[in-house]
This record gives sequence, C-alpha cells and structure tokens, in this order.
Amino acid sequence: MGTKINPDYCKGCHICIMICPRKVYEHNKSLSNSGYPVPVVAHPESCIDFNKGPSDKKKCALCVLTCPEHAIDWAYEDN
Repeated sequence: MGTKINPDYCKGCHICIMICPRKVYEHNKSLSNSGYPVPVVAHPESCIDFNKGPSDKKKCALCVLTCPEHAIDWAYEDN
C-alpha cells in the first residue's frame, strides 16, 4: 500500500510535505482533534514504495525517518 499519518501523533509541522521528493503529501485545512493541521496523503501512487509489502525493502522512507513525532508509518492492506 503506502504511508499513513496518525492524526493522534501529528503536530502539523509539515516536514513530510517539504521533504517528499514525489509530492505525496498536501496541506489540509481540517484540524485534528488536538487542533493541528494534519497533512493528507494525497498522491500515494506517486510514492516510490507504493504497493510494496511488509517484507519488501523500502527505497525511500524519508517521511517516516524525518517525522519528529513518529506519526508516519507504512499502511498495508490485509490479505
């Protein structure tokens, strides 16, 4: 699948938007329950690692590694 953002952890810093070379994330006007503007995964298919499984080696992961709140993780569909 792709990445997901946990709105309970996200503090709206938008580092993921700035760092993603594929422009997967976009600004969101809606606020989380904590009052932060959580980005949306607007273009998951643009991610280098889109549709990779849990055991597949990731090629990018910049967003996951740079999120200061650890709010971004990989999302997988149940088979």
